[in-house]
Amino acid sequence: MLLMKRFFSLQTPLPLLLLVGATFVLPAYAGSKNALVAEEKQAVEANDETALEQTIEYNFSPEDRARLRKALSDYAKHTDPEHVQIEQRRKAMRENVEARFNQCNHDADESLDREETTECLPQIARHFSYVDVDEDGVITLEELELAQAKLDERQKATEAKLEAQRIKAVEAEIKNKSKAKASKQASGTRKRPS
Repeated sequence: MLLMKRFFSLQTPLPLLLLVGATFVLPAYAGSKNALVAEEKQAVEANDETALEQTIEYNFSPEDRARLRKALSDYAKHTDPEHVQIEQRRKAMRENVEARFNQCNHDADESLDREETTECLPQIARHFSYVDVDEDGVITLEELELAQAKLDERQKATEAKLEAQRIKAVEAEIKNKSKAKASKQASGTRKRPS
């Protein structure tokens, strides 16, 4: 196929091209037309990928590539309705955390000490040392948001682990049913007298 492309790209006389084309095409029809088409598709796809990678590598600086990736990612986020809903939930959660923080901040110093936390946010007070990342004895809004993000990540990890376990259980159940069916069929063929 590559040889044909070279011949066609050169300025070769038409009879020679027809002869070369017949040499490559006729055996393909004799053997397998679909195999030739599949090989050609794979070669074109591989060539396209390589050409695209080279174009991107040679024509764009690493900074430009990073900006392009970010722009594509941002575009994908803005067109995905699920992403919009997720962002709305995150925004509502941040607003809720900020409102609770401000409600508990009696001395308006933009931080919560142990007393304020114990009074207004007893669940946070139990984990005060964990939330107080910089260990200065007070919790800022950023530390509280970070703790919330960590909690969300742990919950997602736990959910993913449970989902993986559920999938394995379903797979095992399907395999067991398949084995039971196969053994039933095997025993059914043995019982039949010939």
